[in-house]
Amino acid sequence: LGSNLLRFLLHMRAFGSSAGLLPWPKPVAAKSPVRRVQQSSVESFWNFHLRDLILAGVFFSVGFAATNISFQGASAAFVETVKAAEPITSAATAVMWGIEVLGIPEVLSLSTIVLGVLLSTLGNVSGSNNSAGGSNPKSSFADSLQSCGTVMLANICFSFRGLHQKLFRAVYPKSAFDDLNLQFRMQQVGICLLIGPVLIWDGRVLLRSLWLYQDLKLCGLALLNGLSFTSYNLASTFVLTRISVVHHAALNCIRRIFAIIVTSIIFRIPITAIGALGIIISFGGFLSFTQYKMKRQTQPKPISTLLPISTSPPS
Repeated sequence: LGSNLLRFLLHMRAFGSSAGLLPWPKPVAAKSPVRRVQQSSVESFWNFHLRDLILAGVFFSVGFAATNISFQGASAAFVETVKAAEPITSAATAVMWGIEVLGIPEVLSLSTIVLGVLLSTLGNVSGSNNSAGGSNPKSSFADSLQSCGTVMLANICFSFRGLHQKLFRAVYPKSAFDDLNLQFRMQQVGICLLIGPVLIWDGRVLLRSLWLYQDLKLCGLALLNGLSFTSYNLASTFVLTRISVVHHAALNCIRRIFAIIVTSIIFRIPITAIGALGIIISFGGFLSFTQYKMKRQTQPKPISTLLPISTSPPS
């Protein structure tokens, strides 16, 4: 559903995509000749010009698959709360790969977000147990712990998705390959990656459910989910092209705070005082991070010592 919607938007040349549907990017000509040597399949892939685009699509798809799996073992509010820790994994990934520099105030702000996440998680687990009448808290804790690990795997995947999208953009700027085409190709990679497991493990059950469901409610929910999924990720791709990986992940906290509150209301999961305090702390940490990030961007950059120094006297 998502890829078909994106293909339709590309044919309509929507959202500034004046070129329409573009083919897969071609290799960028090297500035200096490179001697060709025999390479293994692994080395050939790492030198492949579509490496970062393919990896962005793989991490993008695995991240959402892990998120869907986590929803089976925990409440929606709990999953969205743990996903708020994504700025930490994104910051670690960006710093390790050298595409981001964080100061002490920014690190402290991200740590504040983590503290808020932990408090919200404890409050959500307590609220879930109280709403369930306190039945089998040990099993509930085990399910929450397993879901927490699955969501953290999704956070890591989304962090690497942002990393490889930035690396891809360093070679192919937005003017050469716009965001709509980028998101379309990433979803194509996801289809190729997940179509096999879906048909093997869920194909028979899915077809039987579609055949027996008379009121088409399942089809309507699938259509709504697909449209919402595509709209959200298209907006995410647009934003990520224009800001840093860590800032993009921190910006997600605002959406997650809203999602925690809304899902708690819809699924009737009470927000405890600890959970509310965690939400407030997470929001404050995001505001602090944004302020220090903007302050860093407005500071003049130091002159690089790699620049040539003129030793000739002034004329």
